[in-house]
Amino acid sequence: MIRRLTRRRKAKRIMAATQTYTQAHLQQRNYALAGIFRGVENLIFFLLLFQFSTALIALFLTDFNNPEYQSPLARMLWYPGYAAIFVMMLRTLPQVVRLAAFNPLLIICVLICGVSFLWSVDPAVTLRRAVAVLLTTVFGLVLAARYDWNGLVQRLGIVFGATAILSLLIGILLPEYGIMQEIHQGAWRGAWVEKNYMGGFMAKGVIVMLCAFAMRPDRAWIWLPLCALCLLMVLLSTSKTALLISLIGIGGFIALRLYRRYVFIRPILILCMLLVLATIVGMLVFAPDFTFALIGKERTLTGRTDIWSGLIASIKTRPWLGHGYGVYWLDPLGSSYYVRLQLEWGIPSAHNGWLETWLSTGALGVGAFALLFIGTIILAFDRLRKGGTETYWVILSTIMFLGFSMSESTILQQNDLSWVMFVATSAKLFAFEKPFWRDRVRLPYFLVKRTDYTPLPI
Repeated sequence: MIRRLTRRRKAKRIMAATQTYTQAHLQQRNYALAGIFRGVENLIFFLLLFQFSTALIALFLTDFNNPEYQSPLARMLWYPGYAAIFVMMLRTLPQVVRLAAFNPLLIICVLICGVSFLWSVDPAVTLRRAVAVLLTTVFGLVLAARYDWNGLVQRLGIVFGATAILSLLIGILLPEYGIMQEIHQGAWRGAWVEKNYMGGFMAKGVIVMLCAFAMRPDRAWIWLPLCALCLLMVLLSTSKTALLISLIGIGGFIALRLYRRYVFIRPILILCMLLVLATIVGMLVFAPDFTFALIGKERTLTGRTDIWSGLIASIKTRPWLGHGYGVYWLDPLGSSYYVRLQLEWGIPSAHNGWLETWLSTGALGVGAFALLFIGTIILAFDRLRKGGTETYWVILSTIMFLGFSMSESTILQQNDLSWVMFVATSAKLFAFEKPFWRDRVRLPYFLVKRTDYTPLPI
């Protein structure tokens, strides 16, 4: 009897040990599989962000002897990207739906692009491009749903850093591709088709690197050298607009750092900013030629104002609903014919996001986006009261988007990383995403209180 009980106890101990080993083994396997899945997921997001940067693709698939030619391969490459976005959306579907519900103005803007096929001068093209801008917007929502503020900015930093290094290598090792040879001879274009594209992208990179450093100062050895590299690429591109926005971004970063750290200096900073703004406006009104000469520009902004004046006349023909999303510049003999004839060259775009949107969706689309942008900028500056280190990103990136929208077509643009970043930032702001603190408990936004006057961690 005693032997039988002893055998049973031994059997129970063996079974318990076996179960413990099995559970530990399963747990290790699950951790390994989860790590592999996260690695694959991060790789997919990296490839998608890289694709939306349009680096390399346009450079090697563009026929410089025939700029009007559009490679079928360049279009085909987007379909696997769209499929990946759809799969990533399914994984985060409840969060994506929540973000969309909190930001109805964003959904309205995209819907206006799609509905514009009803009055478009080319309905088939409008419908196809509206689907593309919808998927581009969904990608921004997926990024916002999948990552917190720090995760979003860090991954953007990796992509911008990779393109900066790639552009430097192309310029050095393949100068026939990386440096412009005919027009703007000697200006670097890096991994893009034109110098202004590289300059604009690298200016955004400067701001991304600074914000990534603010969120993770322990990685300063990565972000600060990459920030310097992005600024170097801006200088090599000779793009004055990109250089100006880079300097504004650096100045804004320093101002925000001082504002968050030193309470007593805040009134002085606000006063200085108002004085600088008033001075710039006064110089533009009373001495425009001198002001533009300071930044190496002329009053026409390299012919942009001539384009804008011609487009205003075209807008007046269909002011409320526009010509349909993405079709105004499509037909050389269509709606844009008289503008191109007047200026005597094949203008590819409006060089202004607001006018481009007005041409596509009329005052209806411009008004909807204006409300969205105003709401976004208000919520961004509200982070000065309750926000963490994401405050740098939400303010600087929103101002950066506004700056580039004055000279580039960045609003509601398909396959455009600028629009993806704006959508992700706006969606998080409208959903009142938790502030990101490096060394504090991350409370919900409405529970954060700013009743004390202790300096914020920088």
